[in-house]
Parts: sequence; structure tokens; C-alpha cells
Amino acid sequence: MGCGSAKRAPEGGLMKLLSGYGGFAARVNSPLAAFVALLLCLAATTGPVHAQNEPVKLAILGDSLAAGYGLAPAQAFPARLQAALKDKGRNVTVINHGVSGDTTAGGVERIDWMLGDKPDIVLVELGGNDALRALDPAATERNLDAIVKKLKDAGVTVWLAGMLAPRNFGPEYAKSFDGLFKTVAD
Repeated sequence: MGCGSAKRAPEGGLMKLLSGYGGFAARVNSPLAAFVALLLCLAATTGPVHAQNEPVKLAILGDSLAAGYGLAPAQAFPARLQAALKDKGRNVTVINHGVSGDTTAGGVERIDWMLGDKPDIVLVELGGNDALRALDPAATERNLDAIVKKLKDAGVTVWLAGMLAPRNFGPEYAKSFDGLFKTVAD
């Protein structure tokens, strides 16, 4: 199955991979499925960080989405990603550094601890709680910039997951928040 058809995975495919998220998945299934599909496509098609048989450590610096809030550890996103990559024959160890409720400021504080695992790749999945608390988007951007810089300075490949602000904080907040992830990624 190519990357273009990942969203049409048959029963037991990608959509089953996400079934542990229950009722909540009904609201976020498409974006989350697209996110997982993107990661699988990147793992399957991009140039490897190491030779095909060498192990790769992928750490996820995230919030409750990574931590698997309310789920058994084996049902959390990182464990499911680990299983999916293993099924694809990828020698990737996924390390879950998700903390429920974490903000980008908390992520900045946890970088050195996470780097102790010597990851090759870090997926930064933070910012959702910043938006839910209506924190200043400029502060969120500064924190993400600091996280990305520190990871790159350590020689780590960085993948940044973008977030969208809840629309109940108004269009100005949403516009300011939604664009910051592209700015950081550039």
C-alpha cells in the first residue's frame, strides 16, 4: 500500500490502529489518521537516518496524545506506532516522552532528560495545551523554537506536529496560533 492510499486502509489497517481512542476518535479520527499515515509514509519513503538494518530511536516529546491519557500503555499512540513500524519491517524503537497536560514550556524543561535516551529523531507533538489554555502564541512559538534549536544542536532530526487552536477563542487568536507551527518549521 503506497502513501497515497493510507487513508483508505482496509479493516484491520490504519483505522483499527486508532480504535483504542474510542469515542474521542470519532471527533479526531481523520486528522489523527492522517498524522499517523504521514509518519508511516515518512518512515517508509524518506531517506533513512541509518542504514536499513541499523536501529533508529524515535522519541515523541508530547502531551496527552502521546502519553495516551485514559488508555493502557499498549494502546497509546507511541506503542501503536511502534507496532505498525515493526509490521513494516522497520527497525525503529519508539520512546514515549508524553506527559498529559504538558505545554511547550514544559517541553523546554524536559529536553535534557529526553536527550539522555540519545534519540535519532524526535517528533515534537506539543502546543495543544497551550492553545486550550489560550496562552500567548508568541510564547508558544518561542518555546517551540527553543526545543527545535536544542534538538538540532544535538544532531537530532526533528519532526514537528502542527496544532490548530480551538475556534472559541476567536479568529485573531486562531490565526496567530495556527500559523506559528509553519513559522517554526521553516
